[in-house]
Amino acid sequence: MNERILIISTVDDFHAYAVAKALEKKGTQPIFWHTSDFPAQGTESIQYSVGKRDIVINDSEIQMINPSFSTIWRRRPNSTINNKILHPADQRYAQYQCRGFRNSIYDILSPSAFWVNPRERATQATSKIIQHEAAVSVGLKTPATLYSNDPERIREFIRANNGTAAFKPLVPAFWHIDDYAYMNYTTFIGEKDLIEDDILRQTPAIYQEPVPKSYELRITMMGKRAFGAKILSQQTKSGKTDWRCSYDELQIEHWDVPDNLSELCSNLLQKLGLVFGCFDFIVTPENEWIFLEVNQMGQFLFVEDRTKFPLLDAFAEFLIQGKVDFKWDKATASLKYHDIIPEAEEMAKKALEKHAIDKYKDESRKDEEQIR
Repeated sequence: MNERILIISTVDDFHAYAVAKALEKKGTQPIFWHTSDFPAQGTESIQYSVGKRDIVINDSEIQMINPSFSTIWRRRPNSTINNKILHPADQRYAQYQCRGFRNSIYDILSPSAFWVNPRERATQATSKIIQHEAAVSVGLKTPATLYSNDPERIREFIRANNGTAAFKPLVPAFWHIDDYAYMNYTTFIGEKDLIEDDILRQTPAIYQEPVPKSYELRITMMGKRAFGAKILSQQTKSGKTDWRCSYDELQIEHWDVPDNLSELCSNLLQKLGLVFGCFDFIVTPENEWIFLEVNQMGQFLFVEDRTKFPLLDAFAEFLIQGKVDFKWDKATASLKYHDIIPEAEEMAKKALEKHAIDKYKDESRKDEEQIR
């Protein structure tokens, strides 16, 4: 097999380093493109001349000229402008130009490669509304949901659900105020928790009916293969509403995904034009599966860490074989995430020293795609 794998990510993405090391263990040397070098430390060019087009990419570690790959893992693309030399009024302009230019490179880079996931479809699939539409169309059950900035409709929706609604942001948000970092998690609200109508109109959001939980599911879809995990969120103190708030106490068990649920998840991926995704479900006391969302580039190593199921081995094979119906058998899995950690940590440490992006920023910020 003549595999050539590109990992597109940022300097502080440990998930990517772990996968890179796993690929090396399987005899494949991936190329790691530290996209966060651009434009502060890296340069990228597309040049057209008569009968010729050249793509040239340089970061602090590699140079690629008209590169061609069998598989491209578009893990966590990013860019870093030098805030310390740009006037604040020019920073947003520079960000727009960098984003537009970089997206154009992705769209023409190695068009025959197996992309995990294709850029345009991945970007579209981050929309909760598009996900909801697609989920309903393939037959998945979803909560009653209001997407709105209309104060009157929001109040009516809360009243219709016995005075309570689950509140979620439309887009994951991460921000800093002074020395504190903030992120939105799912929370239950009533009418008394709503802010003034004029302010409420400024921030469209998601309001969902409360769904009783027995437990939750995290299903990682690699192509047509479904890997399930049972999340015992209701046995935690702080994660009953949003299990992300309770990593320290969270219990996760391996869970065999029934064929009918696996097929529904596979159908949704195909509907969205994706080949990989991490699905979140609520399982009710009546044993109904209620779809919440699919993250087109979600985390899965924390699942292996808790369940010991070899997801890293499976994902490495998924990239190496570069197809949705890749062959894999747990009985012959040779890699374990726990064994990879020391080497991945060393790789990450060296990368952080070489690709020092924070020196170009007044404060550390993360792009929306990094908050999952």
